[in-house]
Amino acid sequence: MARCAPVSDASGGRPAYEPDGNPAGTPADSPGDAAAEAIDSGDETEAGLGWRALAGSLDDPLIGAPLPPITSDPAVPDPAVVDPISADPAAPDPVAEGAVAADPTHPRPRQYSRTAVTVALALILVAIAIAAGFQTRLAGKAVVAPGGTFDIEDFVEVHDHPAYASDASISLVSVRTSFAPSLFEVAGGWLDGALEVVDIADILGERTIAENREDGRLQMDQSTQIAVAVALEHLGHEIMTPIGARIEWIADGSSADDSELSEGDIVQIVGGSPILTAPQLSDTIKTYEPGAQVQLTALDPDGSTRTVTAALGERDGLAHLGVVVTTHVTFAALPIDVTLNVERIGGPSAGLAFTLSVIDALTPQPLTGNLDVAATGTIHHDGTVGPIGGVPQKAHSTVRAGIDLFLVPASQADQAAAVAGPSVTVVGVETLEEALAVIEAHQR
Repeated sequence: MARCAPVSDASGGRPAYEPDGNPAGTPADSPGDAAAEAIDSGDETEAGLGWRALAGSLDDPLIGAPLPPITSDPAVPDPAVVDPISADPAAPDPVAEGAVAADPTHPRPRQYSRTAVTVALALILVAIAIAAGFQTRLAGKAVVAPGGTFDIEDFVEVHDHPAYASDASISLVSVRTSFAPSLFEVAGGWLDGALEVVDIADILGERTIAENREDGRLQMDQSTQIAVAVALEHLGHEIMTPIGARIEWIADGSSADDSELSEGDIVQIVGGSPILTAPQLSDTIKTYEPGAQVQLTALDPDGSTRTVTAALGERDGLAHLGVVVTTHVTFAALPIDVTLNVERIGGPSAGLAFTLSVIDALTPQPLTGNLDVAATGTIHHDGTVGPIGGVPQKAHSTVRAGIDLFLVPASQADQAAAVAGPSVTVVGVETLEEALAVIEAHQR
């Protein structure tokens, strides 16, 4: 708000004013000619600036008090004239005292800059976008993320036999899957190298989420049973007897799908040749020509047997049945009571880790020495190690957990090493015996 500023003459002091408002010494018939001349010429003299400042103050409607009165007696000093040398610096400026602040009963409206308004609008839009991102879910997608590492020693229970603890750890590695993730989870999956966004059908197939969870639980139960048996057989006990190739899955439109075979059947004979293991079934089918009619004898889950006929298909020039099978075995009574208590983790991928941990628990000498070992991979009745899913995410978990040695299926070692880098030693193995040799070789 403009205020009447002190007006100086050319000498630096304030000019005295006559009652008619003209500077002292200025003819009455030509008031303010010197100031007017200076303004017209564009010369910003102090006199010209002073008059304009005075005029502006008088025109300001927010000035709440008049200027100090002008005396008509030339002998009486103008109260606005102050001697710059003798004046008391603590004395108040009479002109400043004469100018009063804006009337508090009529406050000036608050003004916002364009930048402040823009920032506020941007924050509101961001908040709306965040809320929409969390609420919007993509039903056809799933996000696979690193889970964690878990020391299996905490899960192993041994009864009626000595159990040996270890200072180091043998850990399983898990992944975490989010079905129908939010838009933010999907965006994070695409931006974060530790996450993977996949079609939900790649995981579920034709199953529901509940069915997938139940299948994972059953696979975990089978994996722990096989792992304990493989560990005991490694220690010299005879536990398992293979009896056929169990059908786990049948491809739509395949030869098996067009036959009377069902998931859960255990194929024991193909064209007169006995089948004891899953590899035997695969190798026997490939001896036929594509399109050949083949008789298969299968054992039903209820214990009955039946013979079915299938017309073999073709894949890569070889005969193809169109099934996923595992070796089905029968178990003898366990000579040592070993239990693996695993909850809230499903699937068969911890088989190798389970086997190593059971061997460690039943062996006086620590299996891993001073190494913290993690392992992933299915374990089969003959000790072979099979591939699993989520290898990149599991490699991320081992880095975060500070694992020394990470054992993975041989076919997936490069994939895991690319993620782990130099932080973790990654070694691919094909059998239990290879895994044990690698652990021994890396002990410090």
